[in-house]
Amino acid sequence: MSLAGTETNGTAPQRRKLVSIVVPAFNEAGNAAGLVDFYRQIRATHQEFDFELVLVDDGSTDGTADLVVQALRPEDQARVCSFSRNFGSHEALTAGFRLCRGDCALTLSADLQESLETVGRFLDEWRAGNEVVWGIRRTRAVPKGVGNMFSQLFSQLFHRLSEIPTYPKEGPSQILLDRIVLDALNRMEERNRNIFGIIAWIGFRQSRVEFEQLPRPSGKSKWTNKKKLKLVVDSFVGFAYSPLRMPAWVGTGVAAVGVLSTLTTLVASLVTWSTPVGWALVASLVTTFGGLNLMVLGIMGEYLWRAGDDARRRPTYVVRSVREISPSGSSLDERHAVEASRS
Repeated sequence: MSLAGTETNGTAPQRRKLVSIVVPAFNEAGNAAGLVDFYRQIRATHQEFDFELVLVDDGSTDGTADLVVQALRPEDQARVCSFSRNFGSHEALTAGFRLCRGDCALTLSADLQESLETVGRFLDEWRAGNEVVWGIRRTRAVPKGVGNMFSQLFSQLFHRLSEIPTYPKEGPSQILLDRIVLDALNRMEERNRNIFGIIAWIGFRQSRVEFEQLPRPSGKSKWTNKKKLKLVVDSFVGFAYSPLRMPAWVGTGVAAVGVLSTLTTLVASLVTWSTPVGWALVASLVTTFGGLNLMVLGIMGEYLWRAGDDARRRPTYVVRSVREISPSGSSLDERHAVEASRS
């Protein structure tokens, strides 16, 4: 069955499918007008669908949300959500997926690094019946550096160790989700989240689109090394058994080395009738085992902190306001928007 509106047996045309364009943004004032223009280009190119723009302002200090609202016209269909502070891009995506009303949701970057042709390929994959479409960057706009190498290494390790075979080892960039996936995703309540890992875990019929990343029109990436490190820890703690198994593996190896070292020392002392090495050996063993104990405590602490964080049941994010622009002129109640962050 076609996803676009068609006539059936001479009756009135079916409702056109609604596609939600979900965009997290943090201090992207320089790209606000261009983002709205790109949304209109998508709408004009794919007239077989209806489109809504769902922008989540992740605590910007440069008026990003206000500039987007100013650029929108009454004939546009959009929801502009503003957080009370900066919570993170994965939390912003979570809010966008909860606010969107589309039959599917496609994430795009606020810095306009995806082409119109790439959007069409995502929609083609959805039309073909795929419920999750991963966007994989074939080439990056920024030359390879330490940050990119770190990201690629993380994606490959997470793909191997997380036991989620559908997580792209190249590392996902953007994604399209069918409504059935959105409904399942919106029931997930983890606070410290890798939202792409959760989507991969959910399953459903999946495919991928490879695309070339375009240069940013203005500004620079807000994806800092600190945020990357937190994502790495959240991902492995949330989806991989290896952090808990690693101390056992390391402990077994160190114990084996310790036994061999002790036997070697005793044999050497019996053969040569010399005094075994004293304080140096003891100091090295104490340092080694002390370091291992601290490492194990640190790993357990990461799990305990996240368990406690989930037990407190604080909202994943706090919404300051949600402004709606549509031909009907309706708007969301602010209190309703804040409560939505708790669901």
